[in-house]
Amino acid sequence: MVDFFRTAYYNRRKIFKKTGWQIYTGRYGMKNNLLFVNHNREIIREFLNAMKEYTLDIDTADTGDEVAAVLKKKKYKVVITGMNMHGFDGSKIIAYLNHYCPQTVCIVYTRRLELAHLKLLVNERKVFRIFQKSADFREEICSAVMEAFEYYDIQEKEHQEKLILEQKIKNAKENLKELEHASLTEEKEKRELVFFLDTMRKTCAETLKSSLTLKERHLLSLYETEVVNQLLKGTCSQETLEEMSRKLYGVCDGNQWQKLQPVIERLRLLL
Repeated sequence: MVDFFRTAYYNRRKIFKKTGWQIYTGRYGMKNNLLFVNHNREIIREFLNAMKEYTLDIDTADTGDEVAAVLKKKKYKVVITGMNMHGFDGSKIIAYLNHYCPQTVCIVYTRRLELAHLKLLVNERKVFRIFQKSADFREEICSAVMEAFEYYDIQEKEHQEKLILEQKIKNAKENLKELEHASLTEEKEKRELVFFLDTMRKTCAETLKSSLTLKERHLLSLYETEVVNQLLKGTCSQETLEEMSRKLYGVCDGNQWQKLQPVIERLRLLL
């Protein structure tokens, strides 16, 4: 059984190398990169030697200040950190990443794992894998790193799909509001037009009984047409009606205006 899993692992490792252009450039935008954090520089060298056969963007840090500096200026797919290190606590690094970079995949590699730390990592932190110092960089941890990249890509794809879905829902809601507003506006315009036409009907009946000349009826028709246009545009107000009355007054003689003014005033009051 052990031989079976070992063979499966090495076969998978060959696939990673063969399809490196897919895996190590990142399938969802960001290049595959990782940060390795450990206060022991010898362990950092061992890790870099084990990973040099892969095309990865690897940064390292061995002090708390260095970790803080790189995390502020760069986003990582994977972060591997120790726990008990001089000057800083690995669990705080993981807490920072879980809060500010929730998609970053965290792996723990530590010399000694105390029960308190284990409970903290299991219950309060989001950790992908936990390894102790005896773990082999070239086998167990290397395999975990590759799986972590795949896991990040899956999370990123789901995140992007979620953002697209949320944007579609937002757009649909905005379109619905616009349609509702357009429908209300159209209904309002229809009511105003019906009201105006009814007013015109009543006024027309009175006008026909009056002694308007053909010229005077033509001038009144022009005025009524302009009022309809203003109503359809939604710009009909008392100010525009007064402006149109002044224009009509400018083209009438004294007798014409004397006959048309009562009709126009009645329309203005009704509107």
